[in-house]
Amino acid sequence: MQYFISVFVSAFLVFLIQPIISKTILPWFGGGASVWTTCMLFFQFFLLIGYLYAFTLTKILAVRSQIVAHLALLILSLFLLPLSLADIQTIQVTGTPTWAVLKVLFLGLGFPYLILSANTPLLQQWFTSETNGAQPYRLYAISNVGSFLALISYPVLIEPFMSLDWQIKLWSIIYGVFVLLVGWIFFIVVKQNNKNRPVIAQQLINSKVGFFRLLLWFALSALGVILLVSTTNALTQNIPPVPFLWLAPLAIYLLTYVVAFSNLGMYVRKIWLPFFMLLSFVALFIYFIGGQFDIITQLMIYLSILLCGCMICHGELNSLKPQQGNTSLFYLILSAGGVCGSLIVSFVAKNVFNEFLEFPLAVFSVLVLAAASLWWNKQQGIVVTTSNKTAVAANRQLSILAAGSLIVAVVWLSAFTQLNNQYQQYDIANGRNFYGILSVKDITEGKVNERRLIDGTTSHGSQALPLSKSAIPLSYYRPGTGVQMVIEALSDKDKLNVGIIGLGVGALAAYGQSGDHYTFYELNPLVSDFAYNYFNYLDSTEAEVDVKLGDARVTLQKELDLGEKNTFDLLVIDAFSGDLIPTHLMTYEAFLLYQQHIKNQGVIAIHISNRHLSLLPVILHHSYTLDMQVMFFETPGGGNEHDTQWVVLTNNNKLTQSPKLIARQTALVKERYQKVLWTDDYSSLLAILKVLN
Repeated sequence: MQYFISVFVSAFLVFLIQPIISKTILPWFGGGASVWTTCMLFFQFFLLIGYLYAFTLTKILAVRSQIVAHLALLILSLFLLPLSLADIQTIQVTGTPTWAVLKVLFLGLGFPYLILSANTPLLQQWFTSETNGAQPYRLYAISNVGSFLALISYPVLIEPFMSLDWQIKLWSIIYGVFVLLVGWIFFIVVKQNNKNRPVIAQQLINSKVGFFRLLLWFALSALGVILLVSTTNALTQNIPPVPFLWLAPLAIYLLTYVVAFSNLGMYVRKIWLPFFMLLSFVALFIYFIGGQFDIITQLMIYLSILLCGCMICHGELNSLKPQQGNTSLFYLILSAGGVCGSLIVSFVAKNVFNEFLEFPLAVFSVLVLAAASLWWNKQQGIVVTTSNKTAVAANRQLSILAAGSLIVAVVWLSAFTQLNNQYQQYDIANGRNFYGILSVKDITEGKVNERRLIDGTTSHGSQALPLSKSAIPLSYYRPGTGVQMVIEALSDKDKLNVGIIGLGVGALAAYGQSGDHYTFYELNPLVSDFAYNYFNYLDSTEAEVDVKLGDARVTLQKELDLGEKNTFDLLVIDAFSGDLIPTHLMTYEAFLLYQQHIKNQGVIAIHISNRHLSLLPVILHHSYTLDMQVMFFETPGGGNEHDTQWVVLTNNNKLTQSPKLIARQTALVKERYQKVLWTDDYSSLLAILKVLN
């Protein structure tokens, strides 16, 4: 029993810390999806190092010596635990974003996480030794159950009720309890006098494990992770990257491991493979037009694709797992494949593709790799089936499914190529970096004749074609929107000082007049390049324009620390990651910072247009705590224009009592909205999901 409890607790800890630490550092790097992708790479890599450590330890030491060594390192790791949020926040962030994320994770968590990740394979080895060679796959299933429960409990039981500081403290306390559990196992082993029992020798590669089988282990494991991370990235192109959207895909990924490696017989090829063939074509549509669906539909489609794809990968892995010995090697290869999958998404894809191709390529690869696994199983005479069919009939089924997978793969690739060519026909530029995927498209169909900047699948600004020096802003910034009316109302001053968080195409600069000063804060340098090179709002404005690169909140805080208050007449919050303003730009501390950078009669205007979430409850809470009045402007779309929502916070009586603005604002019954508190230490999306309100 002690083995099952220890494996469960260690797996629970391994996966519980992932959303906690990722959410902690997310604001430091702009709040984008790439932060989670890089965190996944770190977790996968340290799992591999942990498995390698366990594999090596079992080869060179007897069981009792292994426990002594592992327990000693666990005790040492207690002195390196992050005991509070401050232990993480004091780490200096330097270097490029990817390497900076890895550095923070390594210094803040590295050694305890490494030793913890080695626990499951070590306990499985000790269990096998103590039970004279019993298969440890039940322990593997228990570890996956612990991991799964950690993931589903975080957004439901932990995140809504605990600050980040207390989350870290809770994790460290449970870690200490876990060390006591390993000590309990050590006591039992010594009591049973197992100290002289030798470790059952295993060669690095058993003669029964051929190269192609090893390759399939590696490839199927890597593909499962690629599908996991690329699906998560696909989701967060249109929905903000928050722990729930990290954990739901990861929970499904782990669930497929639990089911596939159980004795339930739920992986039935003739059901899962045809279903995935159908879903692969659904994936085509969600890839190109995913932003048109509501949040629930997107979640259901993406998670169904992930569930079915990972079930195939892990079901095939189960059919290929070693039956006698080589379990340590099996887990080591699986871990190496997982690291490779994370590397492909985190580094290779970003440097090779200007588009988000890893998701469709993962879907295509599932079909191809499934066919390869079926072919190998047929050649080896390995049949996984719950029926009483003869071997001949079963092999015929394998052949039919393998051929069907390859045929569907060819048809699917042809369809994807044609659709992608059509989608790219409007492209005049594209690029990709840590912060996302950008493209510039010239749309000239019907009444639409404009150039757009697309971030993922979301438009971040547009300009009418042909480009003109007297261009009128379109889309969310067009005349009649809340931000335009506020700028117009403030423009009777001699000089207007405006700060804008989020550059986009620089459309708001078009409202600048001679003597005005517009300061844009932009995280992504590629956005700045595209705004200057493919749009002319910034070059044609009469106002003086500055573009400051870097995270806006970090920059504003540095300016404040240097005593440089900007005294903005208007500060616009329009920095979108995917389809939502990053959380760290919407907390109480952020708004307190904004308030210090505007004049006493200054204005904060927030763009909150969003299909899935309503930020009004958050802003209403800030208006109450900051003692500022609220004005809400909702401009309906028409033709090719979007519905647009802007919220204004100010104590400027000229604006709040303006007959024109009063007539144009949308009636806001504050009693209908439950105020929602967001701080740097606490935030949850559940309270602002439109489908729940």
